[in-house]
Amino acid sequence: MTVTKPENRRLVPPAAAAPAARRRWWADRSPAGKFWLAVAPALIVYGVFTVYPMGQVIVSSFTDARGFNRPVNFVGLENFARIFSGDTVLLQAIGNTAIYGFFKVIVQTVLAFLIAVLLHRRLLLGNVYRSIFFAPMVISPVAIVFTWSFMYDPTTGTINTTLRSLGLDHLAQDWLGSYDLALYSVILVDLWSGLGFNIIIFLAGLSTIPGEIMEAAKVDGARAWTTLRYVTIPLMVPSIGLVLVLAINGALRAFDTVYLMTRGGPGNETQLYMTQVFHEGLVRNNFGYASAMAVLVIVVLIAIAAAQNRLTKSTTAEGGAR
Repeated sequence: MTVTKPENRRLVPPAAAAPAARRRWWADRSPAGKFWLAVAPALIVYGVFTVYPMGQVIVSSFTDARGFNRPVNFVGLENFARIFSGDTVLLQAIGNTAIYGFFKVIVQTVLAFLIAVLLHRRLLLGNVYRSIFFAPMVISPVAIVFTWSFMYDPTTGTINTTLRSLGLDHLAQDWLGSYDLALYSVILVDLWSGLGFNIIIFLAGLSTIPGEIMEAAKVDGARAWTTLRYVTIPLMVPSIGLVLVLAINGALRAFDTVYLMTRGGPGNETQLYMTQVFHEGLVRNNFGYASAMAVLVIVVLIAIAAAQNRLTKSTTAEGGAR
């Protein structure tokens, strides 16, 4: 009896077949499909931790939510009407935020720009100076607050101790306890800690300016101030716009430094808009009212970002036309 041998077949191990199948599955995808698969994890995280909470805040702003276990009723625009009804504490918080915003947006931006222009030149130990200005950005905000709180201490703080050692006892103050000085003391901390980041942005913008343009200005006899006004600043509009948007964003969302140093005190002298939102929502349990306040900030930030984006596009279009 003749036995026919089975035809020899190439057997593929399961361990090798799985990667091959995955490669074929990826290769068969369209470019658009590959793109969405690649960004899907980031979109999921963004949706869960940003979009969903934001949606909850928007919904809560139209309710009288006052706690996790209390009934919620729809109140329409009542919370928004309350914001504009003349709440004394809220008005003071808005005023403090405006003062804070002036220093954060105007003073800090101007200082950062001028320092960046100086550092952009080939100075001796220029990299050391850059590191000094940028160092606060890598320090924990809690560590910064702790250090400055110690320096501001009216009895043993570094500032008052130094003033007394120099015979300037009359200048020693209770920096965080004074109704007149507390807000400006906190502002100084934020100015110091945020200055380096703006300087880095401006330095990046200055590095993109072609050297030929600056050389041409020198050949034409333009002085340093003239070159800065008519050459450097116009070419730095995108960077300036970015810094201003980030500064306004930071001013409206300012919370951690003020809350950790003074908790809005003394009285309400350092109460800012976002610290008041925190107080209404998590201290007084007025979730609906606090959510309405937060929604207004979101709307303002979106409007500012849209305006900055439009300005950048128009500036880029003008530059391309030239």
